[in-house]
Amino acid sequence: MTEPSRAVFLSYASQDAEAARRICEALRSGGIEVWLDQSELRGGDAWDRQIRKQIHECALFVPIISANSQARLEGYFRLEWKLAVERTHLMSERAAFLVPVIIDDTRDAHADVPEAFRAMQWTRLPAGETSAAFVARVSQLLSPSQPQTPAQARLATAPAPSFRPSTANVAASRRSKLLPLLISAVVLLGIGLFALDKFVLSKRVATPATQVDLAATVASPEKSVAVLPFVNESSDREQEYFADGLSETMIDLLSKVPDLHVAARTSSFYFKGKSEKLTTIAKELNVANVLEGSVRKAGNRLRITAQLVRTDNGYHLWSETYDRDTKDIFKVQDEISAAVVAALKLKLAAHASVAGSRGTTNSEAYNQFLIGQHFNRTNTLDGYRRALVAYDNALALDPHYEMARTSLALTSANIADQIGDGPGLERALADMEQSVARAPDQAWSYRHRGLARSTWLWDYAGATSDFEKAIALDPTEPFGLMDYGAVLAFLGQFKAAIEMTQKALALDPLATDAIGNLAQAQLALRDWAAAEATLVRLQQISPGNEISLGTSTNPGMAALRLLQGRPTEALTFCQQVTELRIKMPCVAQAEYSSNHKPEAEAALAELLKTGATNNTYAIAQTYAWRGETAKAFEWFDKAAAVRDAGLPQILMDRQLDSLHKDPRWKALLKKVNLPE
Repeated sequence: MTEPSRAVFLSYASQDAEAARRICEALRSGGIEVWLDQSELRGGDAWDRQIRKQIHECALFVPIISANSQARLEGYFRLEWKLAVERTHLMSERAAFLVPVIIDDTRDAHADVPEAFRAMQWTRLPAGETSAAFVARVSQLLSPSQPQTPAQARLATAPAPSFRPSTANVAASRRSKLLPLLISAVVLLGIGLFALDKFVLSKRVATPATQVDLAATVASPEKSVAVLPFVNESSDREQEYFADGLSETMIDLLSKVPDLHVAARTSSFYFKGKSEKLTTIAKELNVANVLEGSVRKAGNRLRITAQLVRTDNGYHLWSETYDRDTKDIFKVQDEISAAVVAALKLKLAAHASVAGSRGTTNSEAYNQFLIGQHFNRTNTLDGYRRALVAYDNALALDPHYEMARTSLALTSANIADQIGDGPGLERALADMEQSVARAPDQAWSYRHRGLARSTWLWDYAGATSDFEKAIALDPTEPFGLMDYGAVLAFLGQFKAAIEMTQKALALDPLATDAIGNLAQAQLALRDWAAAEATLVRLQQISPGNEISLGTSTNPGMAALRLLQGRPTEALTFCQQVTELRIKMPCVAQAEYSSNHKPEAEAALAELLKTGATNNTYAIAQTYAWRGETAKAFEWFDKAAAVRDAGLPQILMDRQLDSLHKDPRWKALLKKVNLPE
């Protein structure tokens, strides 16, 4: 057995524990001491200190690279890798220290690893099956009897020819990650290859002068934090909703702390699944600190690891690991928020850590609510239906859970709207009223009722009152501001709408819904340049976002090109859309303006076939664009009968301008409760 100071440290993602064990056993059989932590739930300050000590004292550091480590954008093993690389900065060139191992067919050129690993020899040990040659090589590297020259050290750890990713390959890999973004931008801008430079050189394209500044270059407030989505380390991928819900609740809790600037949910979650550096994230969100962590849920047991990092120097202000029962989840959330507040030297207000941010004291009801929120965000009919089941379960567990009741009512309204169920919509709206009456002090309820009032009841005064109440109760929540801006746009107050939407974007700069609303208001003002810049930014943030492409009730590039008299380009955007509700009216209008009569008629026929009950506004808009005024008003009447959610937008829809001189236009405005 070697001396402890000559030990090998194995670093691995938890999913690779079995492969790590095989490598460990093979090395130990060769008389090599291995430091390998295989406790089921690792963590705690004492454990953290021990790991750091071992990395500081070990003779060789063996990172295990695999598809599992590739998929894990966050994890303790990544901190281990960072610590190991930092240690090499203090070492002589004669010292061999990093010995990367790949245990599957992960391509080394595409591996998400520190750059220092790429200068080393990578050994392939499929599934951790360790060859005698590898054991002998490790033993030789550990031998202190024959000091190596710098050249020998580099040779011992130099990349084998078949494994080394060349500089060209690494550059190609980086470009390949940016290719979808590049293609989207080139298609959107329609001006050829000039954007190549910007997109290859940087993941962030300069913001056009005519566009809202979503990444201000002002100094980040000292008392500011972004809560990144906690990583789901559970074997069950269905637990993703739980990790997301934990992160959202942490955002809500910290937002209640006086003098603390907290990045909003949409902007923080934009970085989910991305490998951006913390410094980049901090710059985008204008924060000085980042809270990140992971969640492992097995049955009723939880392990939550959290750490607060100062982004300008990478210094860990605080970290902790919690091993608890799921019934203690609220306590853990409160403890984490209190620790962040203490680390940032702020005072925690008496109301900052209360059940109001979660809406219930029943942990299982809260769990069901998180499931509902997860499915609701899919914005699909199937997702809405699955969300309803979860909200019902939450209410069965806690009949006083008004956040779940309000969410259930709004989801029911969305379902009724999509399937053309008038009576179902009425029932959902009645349930919404009851929910607000039960929770007169919750911003959540007022915001949801405001949405229902403006979208289906056309009660804009009531919606305005609700949004103002919601903003007063929770001024840190950007969606109240965003939805209020939408109502102002409905009423034709486009400049006020832009101002309100920009307030929302100041809190949540990467919120795609708010950016879409901004583009729509800019189109209403006929500010084509500003609208295009905003839509391009939307594509940069969310490549392939169909709202930014389409027409109908969506403020897309196709609508912009039609309004600019460029139907051929509009058709190009229409054809990129996959959702039929957006695609068919888009194609029908673009083909008509391109003088492609057979294609235009075929698209209109398909639209009438598929959208007669649930896409009535789009049909009316298409007839208006074709100049068939009588048909347009006929379909607007049908849209009003089913309370089509697109109708409140008629004042801002520039594709309806041809109808404004018709006497029936004022009657339509009156029917939808809009000003003349």
